[in-house]
Formats: sequence, C-alpha cells, structure tokens
Amino acid sequence: MIKKQQKWIAILVVCTFLWLMQLSTMPVAAAGQADIAGAEQEPDYFEASGQSAAPANKRNILPYVLIGVGVVAVAAVLFLVVLKTNYDITGTWSLTYSWAGGTCTYDTIFTGTKDSGTLIMNNAISGSYTVDGKKVSCYVADATRKWEFVGEFTSKTEMGGQLNYYYLNVLYPEYGGTFSAVKK
Repeated sequence: MIKKQQKWIAILVVCTFLWLMQLSTMPVAAAGQADIAGAEQEPDYFEASGQSAAPANKRNILPYVLIGVGVVAVAAVLFLVVLKTNYDITGTWSLTYSWAGGTCTYDTIFTGTKDSGTLIMNNAISGSYTVDGKKVSCYVADATRKWEFVGEFTSKTEMGGQLNYYYLNVLYPEYGGTFSAVKK
C-alpha cells in the first residue's frame, strides 16, 4: 500500500518543508512590549525612553538550518522517488551469449510484466524471467538442458551478466559463459 502512495507522500513531505521554511522566516511578535497609552507616564518618560540603547540585533540560525534541511529533503525525495530509474524488460531484445564453444545471437521476446513473465528465444525455445530492481534472472530449458542467465541492467536498454549451463540439473561451468542484450 505504501509503495503505491510513495509519490503522494513525497509531495506531502516537500510541501511540509516548504511551509516550514516560510513559517520560520516570519517575524515573531515582540514579548514584553508595554502599551504606551496604558502605561503611567512619569516626568521625562519620552526622554528616558529615547535615550535607552537599542538592543543588539541577534541573528537566529534556525531559519538557515530549516532551509538547509528542506533543500536536502527535497533533493532526497526527488532522487529516491521521482527520478528513480524503472527498468522494463518487456519487448524484443537481441541476446548474445558467449561460451567456450563460440558465440550465438538470438532475438528474444519478453512478454509479461516488468517483474516477471515468459520469454521466447529464437522463436523456438521458451522460458521465464524475473526482474528485481536492476537484477535479471532468465531460465530457458528443454527436456535435459537448462540455461540460466543471471545479470543486471547496465542501462534502460542494455543488460549483461553470467550464463550458467545445466545438464540433467547438474551445473557444467566449462559450458557457461557471459551474455549481453540490447533492446530493439
């Protein structure tokens, strides 16, 4: 529930800090100021009050601190929520993998959601995929063999990582390699 409301919470936090920044710069009512009309005036009242030294103007650091905290909070909210990169694996990718036996390139179609779904490699071999943030895991299998692509996005349109090969559910590292993919 909170994940769906992140942008609204971020906007509320930004608005609250902007309001606090404005509130901190507003003048405060003077405390202990005497009402001239109601106070009893003694002889030489105006002369005496005119001769008193004005109090030293003290600078309050609180507005500067609140403005600094507000700027940092706005930057953090923008970075974490608004400018966060969302990776979308769905669509057609040119997948190239290399191992000791050579290099192969296949068009691979990812269908489903941004988080999980199915893939079809070279219009023949099917499998599944999962995406967790930047991390990508793809599995392609037939009756006896399984290829596992484990990597991450390097940009919104590129990904790469490690290729693992299994035969009868036993890992054969000598047939493994690397992969890279570019979105078409």
